[in-house]
Amino acid sequence: MHQIKTLFIQVSYILIIGVFESLFLILLLLGKRNKSRSDLFLGLIFLLYALSIGITFVQLYNIRNGFPFPLILNVGWLVLFLHGPALWFYIKSLTLPHFKMKPVYLLHLIPFIGFLIMHYLDFMHLPTEQKIEIIKHELFKDEVAYKISVLGVGVSTLSYNIWALLLIRSYRHRLKQRFSRIEDIDLDWLRILTIASITVYAVNVALYNLDLIFNIAPYRILMLITYSFATVYVLVLGYFGLQTRNIFLSMPQAIHTVSEGKKAQRLKGSPEQDFISGLMSFMENKKPFLDPELTLGKLSKMLGVKGEYLSEVLNRELHRNFFDFVNKHRVEEFKVQSLFSSSKHLSIMGIAYNCGFNSKASFYRAFKKFEGILPSQYIQKVS
Repeated sequence: MHQIKTLFIQVSYILIIGVFESLFLILLLLGKRNKSRSDLFLGLIFLLYALSIGITFVQLYNIRNGFPFPLILNVGWLVLFLHGPALWFYIKSLTLPHFKMKPVYLLHLIPFIGFLIMHYLDFMHLPTEQKIEIIKHELFKDEVAYKISVLGVGVSTLSYNIWALLLIRSYRHRLKQRFSRIEDIDLDWLRILTIASITVYAVNVALYNLDLIFNIAPYRILMLITYSFATVYVLVLGYFGLQTRNIFLSMPQAIHTVSEGKKAQRLKGSPEQDFISGLMSFMENKKPFLDPELTLGKLSKMLGVKGEYLSEVLNRELHRNFFDFVNKHRVEEFKVQSLFSSSKHLSIMGIAYNCGFNSKASFYRAFKKFEGILPSQYIQKVS
């Protein structure tokens, strides 16, 4: 029994690492040059994790040492209702170049305020001695308010994480409407982190809900497991988040200006089929796709049309976004150039670079998507 208690104490010090880790990352953000609005929201996320993990450590310390800090009793879970909104603001500011705070965004605080009021009426207003008794014997587990709180935390955290995924998906969709390469401005790393966050939260939510039914572990063990995961997550988020530059600094045209649900006006005296024929002829003869930095704005300027019109024609008539439209032409150009005797001395990627691709990953992804096989398999097939 003594060994188990010692192990529990040792493991709980992981939470101290999580707190200092979060505070250190905040300091790094404060010292970062060219800080963006998204950096401020990332700092807020780290601060909230520092609070959540720190309060949990104090609560565990209270339980082990006779409650020397009675003011901090069963309050850490309330901060979880701020984690989701902070993540939403962070991703929103990353995916919109001119993101601004609006009064309506205060609605994100409603769950936190609502559960704070409920918790005050149910627990926080009680005498200190009574609160200590409730925590010591885990009497709160039988209360309806606790069960509602567990459900509320689960719904809030998972909903915001899923919402975050949808924001990233929408952002990626807008990128592909305007750019022919998105490696430098993609948020794939954040999508992976969000999926990891959903997984961790889902496991934790399942753990707490199963405990309501089967009483599988003491509450202090559940807290230790949950916030140990949080410590690891903060480290990974900090590693990627601090490397994120302001993706809008070098963009002449804002990503979010691409038409969303609003159709562009058709050009007068220019039937769309004639326009499409001219477009395909232009792509074949002028080969603008050989420019690795080709964007919707550049191509529409070459064609003498509005970007919104070109985007709408590609989507409605050709059923392709700008990204796929350009990379399909690059793949076709690769198929042609790979047959030239003058290309025999080049590697596969050497030819791909000549065709407008600028990374191995994007080339292989596009070729596999449009041809169904790898480039090497295609070359063997036609040789």
